[in-house]
Amino acid sequence: MTEHSAVIFVFFFLAEYASIVLICLLTSVLFLGGYLSILSLNSLINIYNFFFQFVGYIPFHTNYNFLLPGLLFNGFNSLNLAFKTSVLIFIFI
Repeated sequence: MTEHSAVIFVFFFLAEYASIVLICLLTSVLFLGGYLSILSLNSLINIYNFFFQFVGYIPFHTNYNFLLPGLLFNGFNSLNLAFKTSVLIFIFI
């Protein structure tokens, strides 16, 4: 006693949402840099120091080049792509 006539309609909407995700993924790869991060570690630390200089406390006043080779942002490459794609999907829908 189950009506199966809406299955075609469901597949149509699944294909439409899959095309939205695919186009947003391609747009983020081609035009927004894909897996590359939006801000580098140097710029994030400089912004952090800029905001803390007004209170007279600069937390990263030493040489922080030892952080650059890999601890913080190398594992987030796929998360950068997912974040950019999610923002585009949110804007599109």
